[in-house]
Formats: sequence, structure tokens, C-alpha cells
Amino acid sequence: MLSYKMLKSAHTFRFGFILLALLTGLVFAGCRGPQTPDPSMTAVRGQGTGTGPGSADWISPEDIARAGALGLETRDPDMMDDGNRLENLFSPIYFEFDQSFIRPADRATLQEAAQYLETNPNAKLLAEGHCDWRGTTEYNMALGDRRAGSVVAYLEQVGISPDRLETVSKGDLDAITEGSDDQMRMDRRADLIIIP
Repeated sequence: MLSYKMLKSAHTFRFGFILLALLTGLVFAGCRGPQTPDPSMTAVRGQGTGTGPGSADWISPEDIARAGALGLETRDPDMMDDGNRLENLFSPIYFEFDQSFIRPADRATLQEAAQYLETNPNAKLLAEGHCDWRGTTEYNMALGDRRAGSVVAYLEQVGISPDRLETVSKGDLDAITEGSDDQMRMDRRADLIIIP
């Protein structure tokens, strides 16, 4: 006759063996070999793709001519950021140290932006406020926000609808640290970015 101790020990051994078998199965199931991507799920563009030298040349002049013939709008690649924004269309609006008011010299640029928005009713404008490196990050974010807000307030005053205007503050994120006075002056700005 089997004793209680022997039965308990056999049960424990059986439970341990089953647990070990399950764990081994899980380990092997998780260790699949390298997978080959499905060719139908990948995109191949040819030799000109990537971020290496010459990668920007994958659009041929024939492609551009064909786009123009189809009536598609062509844009200057130097003005494009990520395909959805037009940059460098307008000069930045510069500010004095620790200030957020629009200088009279910059009002002409804002008038150009307003005129562009009036002739392109589907376009929006993003005012991106920047600061030089001096000051705390929190203070510079708030100052960048005030600078972008000044641009938007001016455009609203000349008749641009607020729902077509957006602001963002970059603070001192893009600033040249410990730069010269001229470099810091260039950091105190609001960039005008058109979102078509």
C-alpha cells in the first residue's frame, strides 16, 4: 500500500514535469527563426531611394513635366518641409530681446501673408514662436507662445479668420546656444508656415 507521503511526492513530481513541459513549449514557440518579408507587402522604389547622397533625385524632369500637363500643381522643393507645409514662403518676423510686439518693419511681411491667405481660401497659417537660449525653458516657451500669438492677433485684425490660424511655441528648442549677438537676434522670431 502506498503511503500518503509517496502519493504527495508523485503528484508533486507529475505537476513539476507538466509545468516544465509547458514552459519548454512556450520558449520554443517564442523562438521562431528569421522571417522573410512578404514581397507584396513591401514597396520598392529603385536605386534612388533612401537618405543617402542623390536620394532627392528620384523625381525626374519628365515626371514634373507630366504632372504639369495633367494640371497638377508643382511646388518649389526648397519650400517644402514634410509635404504638407510650405516654409520659407515669407520672411520670419523678428523680435527685440524679451519682447513679443510686432515691429513696424515686419508689418509688410504680415500683409503679404494675409494677402496669400485671402487668395488661397483653403490654406492655413501656423505661426511658430522661437526664442534665443537665454532664460529658462518654461519662460522661453511662454515667450515663444506670445510671439506666435502676436502674429495671429495681427492677422486677425486685418481680417483673417481665426480658424485658419494656428500657433505653436518652440521656445529655445532650436536656438543656437551661447551664440553671438547676431545669432541670438536671428533666434528671436516667429516663422510663418503655410499649411495648404
